[in-house]
Amino acid sequence: MWTPLKALPPYLGGKRKLLGHIFKYLPKPSEAPVFIDAFLGGGSVSLMAKAKGYRVICNDIAQRSYIVGKALIENKSLKLEDSDLLRLFVPADDRSGFIVKNFSPDVLPKKHAEFLDNAMANLSQNGTPKRWLLLLMFIKYILRIRPMGNFGAKTIMHQIADGNWDEMNPNYVKDVINRKIYGHPKQILERIMKQVNRGVFDNGQDNMAYHDDIFKTLDKIDQGDIIYLDPPYAGTGSYEKALSPLDCMLAGAMIQTEPSVFSRDDAFEFLEKLFVASKRFPIWVISYGNVRIDLNQLTDLIKKFKKDVIAEEFKYTHLNSLAGEERKKNNKELLIYARGNR
Repeated sequence: MWTPLKALPPYLGGKRKLLGHIFKYLPKPSEAPVFIDAFLGGGSVSLMAKAKGYRVICNDIAQRSYIVGKALIENKSLKLEDSDLLRLFVPADDRSGFIVKNFSPDVLPKKHAEFLDNAMANLSQNGTPKRWLLLLMFIKYILRIRPMGNFGAKTIMHQIADGNWDEMNPNYVKDVINRKIYGHPKQILERIMKQVNRGVFDNGQDNMAYHDDIFKTLDKIDQGDIIYLDPPYAGTGSYEKALSPLDCMLAGAMIQTEPSVFSRDDAFEFLEKLFVASKRFPIWVISYGNVRIDLNQLTDLIKKFKKDVIAEEFKYTHLNSLAGEERKKNNKELLIYARGNR
């Protein structure tokens, strides 16, 4: 794996394995300098576009993804140091205890929840310019503590808290050991800090991250040469539900986020609306899942807007940890390149 990608959170539906396919037909930055990533998600496409030298404009309505954009896509040189990490452990006066009260022991072991409450309080007090990097580190920390990266597994967390190792799924035991969940938080953070810092670099461009509904963001963007569209896929599980505990911890409150309109079974009207809003951008790259639409149907829809279309499909499981065996067997990723307005 390209080392800077390790700075990113392992979000569901990430595109790391498809990066070679996504970029293979695209012109160089000298020919098409501005790359728009309309649904930032885990950030792998934007980070690769940045590394290739494009000026990257990315967007996501989810705070967890916007943090990635601010920490790694906009940021040119700011990196974390050991002193930044140590400040997180200074006892904070106004710890809310929110994470302990709401997410321990079902979601996180108590010692990790207590650390996060203290660290988040310190972060809110200090107003450090490294805030986005630290928040990214917290995201990676939380996802690392979770067994197998699954927020739905609660029994295993109680077994860990009670020390009932003989009752645990052997695969979870191995995962717990590999993640060093029984180690001190500082040990885990030191490794994560190195990963995050490796994702920081300057590509000589003024890159930008937006945090808004995609249709509002597209109205703000004056210029773009390539737009990458990877909306949530119709008929699939929603990220808002799967990652709700993480979103609440970042917000410091129990929030309810409505699932994306793009996840709904009737999402095609919004998909077509997205294509209308994107028509002015010369080159499109579209990723999509085949749960509710096949390659021919998606291609026909895109040909209403663009004349030159290349369409491919790959074996690819969307939301692997949530998908059933039948869906894993049949799921494919649809990938389309399009240019030339009609």
